[in-house]
Amino acid sequence: MSKARRELQVLGDFVHTGTQSAGTWWRPTAATGGAELDSHEVAEIVFVEVVPPVTAGGVAEDLRFIQLNLDGKVEQYNLIPGKDDYLVTPPRLNAYNGQFLAFGKPVWNVEPGFLGMLQATCPKYRKYVTVECYAADNITADYRVRLWGYRYRAEDLPAVVGSIGGSGSITDPVTGRSSEFISKPMIQPTEDTWTQLPGGLDQAVPKIFHFIRLAFNAQATTANRDYEFRFKDGLVATREEDLLFEYDVEKKVALIKGLGVRAPAHLKNVWFDVGGDVRPKSKWPTTQYNNPLHFGRAYPVLPADMPLYITIPLLDDRILISNEKAVLKAVDDGTSISANQIAVIVNGIMVELT
Repeated sequence: MSKARRELQVLGDFVHTGTQSAGTWWRPTAATGGAELDSHEVAEIVFVEVVPPVTAGGVAEDLRFIQLNLDGKVEQYNLIPGKDDYLVTPPRLNAYNGQFLAFGKPVWNVEPGFLGMLQATCPKYRKYVTVECYAADNITADYRVRLWGYRYRAEDLPAVVGSIGGSGSITDPVTGRSSEFISKPMIQPTEDTWTQLPGGLDQAVPKIFHFIRLAFNAQATTANRDYEFRFKDGLVATREEDLLFEYDVEKKVALIKGLGVRAPAHLKNVWFDVGGDVRPKSKWPTTQYNNPLHFGRAYPVLPADMPLYITIPLLDDRILISNEKAVLKAVDDGTSISANQIAVIVNGIMVELT
């Protein structure tokens, strides 16, 4: 490693060639992607670039999601879409308006105290990182996952970053409601404490992570009736897609930062129901060709021959979920929408209090 105390760089570069059968995982070794750290180094991943599997004939193959494996532990909070249509982490050259999805801020760039604790959510590891990639259908085209971030020498950490931690509550900018009190002891980043920081898998409670969830309507909508993206009633196919936040029971807090919708014909509105409140009150308009929440492949917002991708749109007013139940809902325009035609994606910060 160079003498630079901090430098954005590739932390791992994983290329899959050949075929991958439906329902299987590709789990390359860290060495395959050049993703092993030197002794007495630590690292954090700021963002990911994915080149999705697309055949020579232009067929987007279903690499459903990608997970990070940090020091042999699977990070289950960020389920990164790998299919071309739903890609929110493209190569930066293909990112519309240069906007890309970051997991948080690197530790050297966070603000002090409670706010910095919520910003420092980049996934952290001490030895190596790799990826786990799930094929929902047969894949024949090559694909690539490249991880970008910072690696630090342990001896440099005191000069790079101060202690991270703090106490406070998160406030919803619209309702004025505040979360439960969140308190995390100040931790001085060292080689031994690195993965106990936000974004690390060895945290004590409260545990603070960035999260991404992609979901589809597993059933057809019923004309003019609200559709909820929840696993309990089979309205999404897997628990990983569940957008029901039962935080009236579970001791968790979520701050929704972004929401994306790929709108098929006849989709009218999408919104969050938070403790019975409609957010936003007028609901987001999500008609097929006039959809401000479009994400993934830029078409049909832009011409089909433009290889650009739109990341998860940031919400102007972030949505707090704490001590209440919340769920993402949609409604059609009076014509039913077939199953698996609506794709939605959410990201934000999750705090596990117990």
